[in-house]
Amino acid sequence: FVSEYCIYVHILKGKELERFKSKGCRGRAYNRFPEYNPMIELSGDLDYINAMATLAHEASHCMDYIEDYLSLSAPSGEFHAHGIGAVMRAVGKLIKIK
Repeated sequence: FVSEYCIYVHILKGKELERFKSKGCRGRAYNRFPEYNPMIELSGDLDYINAMATLAHEASHCMDYIEDYLSLSAPSGEFHAHGIGAVMRAVGKLIKIK
């Protein structure tokens, strides 16, 4: 995974979370290329299982954005899978089991 490309994850709490939930969202991915890297917003009040599932789902979208930006076609899916795994390992440590 090229270090110049990363996925930012923002776990929402407080007033940010209230606004987010009013739209019926658990998580959302944003394609911010070419100026910025992709970003995930994740509801901070999800239980552990739903938080991890939502994070994986949104990480998949972000990997799509990175692959599109790089014009990368990797039929094996390894680049995509490793990127999702990296997000899950990094953020999974921050999400506490309730």
